[in-house]
Amino acid sequence: MTNRLNGAGLFSQAIYGLMNNFQILGSGEGLTLEKLKNPGEGVNKNLINSQFQAYLASNFGKLDANGDGVISAEELQNYANNMLNKGMTQQELIQLCGQYGYSNSLLETVMANFHLIDKNHDGRVTNEEIAAFGMKKEIDEMKKRNPRFNPSAMSIFYSTGGTDEV
Repeated sequence: MTNRLNGAGLFSQAIYGLMNNFQILGSGEGLTLEKLKNPGEGVNKNLINSQFQAYLASNFGKLDANGDGVISAEELQNYANNMLNKGMTQQELIQLCGQYGYSNSLLETVMANFHLIDKNHDGRVTNEEIAAFGMKKEIDEMKKRNPRFNPSAMSIFYSTGGTDEV
């Protein structure tokens, strides 16, 4: 049986990358567009990921929710939470998840099947949609191997850990 398709890794690396670059570029008072485009002398530029830096710059207006010209840690956290809840677009997936090797096959699968995975057709995929697509794929593979397989006849029993008899 194949590993179950799960988008949690994609979302984790996207959020980690945004947060990490924010911490490298920002300071206690937040991150301005100027500081984002021209990091100061005290910033180790070797630690900056240019793809995440570009994403932060091109989406500065969305990230700066209150419009004060500074992305605060709270605004970035709210943006990340929103991304977890509402999902990512194809462009966000490419820009935020394309540079790491451990999930390239997952990213390729999601990108190749994006419109099938995006069940509500909102132009975004969530971890739940990715997992549901993976489950359907797994069921289809089981049906190919065993034509008599009937997923609707499956039952799940949960143990409470007690000694009650079933």
